[in-house]
Amino acid sequence: IETGENYIFESKNIIFDNRNKVIKSDFPTKIIDPDGNIILVSMFNYNSIKNILFSKGDIRLEDKKKNVYKFKQIYIDEKKKKVIGSDAKIFFNDDSMKVDRRNNPRIFANSVSVDEGSTTVQKGVFTYCQFRENEKCPPWELRARKIKHNNSKKTVYYDNAFLKIYDFPIFYFPK
Repeated sequence: IETGENYIFESKNIIFDNRNKVIKSDFPTKIIDPDGNIILVSMFNYNSIKNILFSKGDIRLEDKKKNVYKFKQIYIDEKKKKVIGSDAKIFFNDDSMKVDRRNNPRIFANSVSVDEGSTTVQKGVFTYCQFRENEKCPPWELRARKIKHNNSKKTVYYDNAFLKIYDFPIFYFPK
């Protein structure tokens, strides 16, 4: 399926509810947005009037720079080019984000909102430390109520941030 906003859906057993103008599938689906980002979902509901996609389950979004976003729920507003996801895990693979190639920068957050100009994270944790699946905490992390990245200014803003070392708060930064 290609939508009016040039998103491409590759799936099987797709159902079109003509009365409600909803396209849906309960099968794994690959979605490619107009910018070339790839979104893999296990199911989707797409409102063809509002141009809004909803999915829940294991969701993986890989952007053009090979950064990986994992969500448990996602809404995509095609007209506003906005993505909102919950239970987010963002792994930055873009080398411009790394001080050293061995760094593993990532953000885990309750929710993430991404649009053309910025990325906003609610209740997020950021670290460069190596990702260890079974370890309780990284050696250091920056935890904040809100993290906003302004793409054009290449600036990150933090609200109510704590620098923690081995899960012990060291510094508090209100802004």
